Amino acid sequence: CMFIVAKITTLDIIVGNGNNIFNVSDSLQNFFNTGLLGAVITTLVASLAWRIIASSFPLAFLSNPLIYIIIRLCLILEKSGICAASWILARYQKPLMGYQTDDVYLEHKEKQTWEPVTK
Repeated sequence: CMFIVAKITTLDIIVGNGNNIFNVSDSLQNFFNTGLLGAVITTLVASLAWRIIASSFPLAFLSNPLIYIIIRLCLILEKSGICAASWILARYQKPLMGYQTDDVYLEHKEKQTWEPVTK
């Protein structure tokens, strides 16, 4: 989705002619031409729109049947524990792949073994 938004918001202005948008520098115009800035701004506005509507009109927002279904799906997903299962998978993936905490690499502490790390 982000790639589609980036393609839509991409500028195609030739740099070096002095016809940059808003009279910005050539390096900033190159950044605008990538479309990344437009994609990020569009994504932020789209994600904030739901919050603004929900805070402005809470009763109308929560009485919407689509929102009710979405909230129920989120609660079912939370109750299923599928997100908690990722911690179980990560517990066994760590020794299998030999992952270490940042302390081992940055502070030269001793490597950890099979036992789980708890702080």
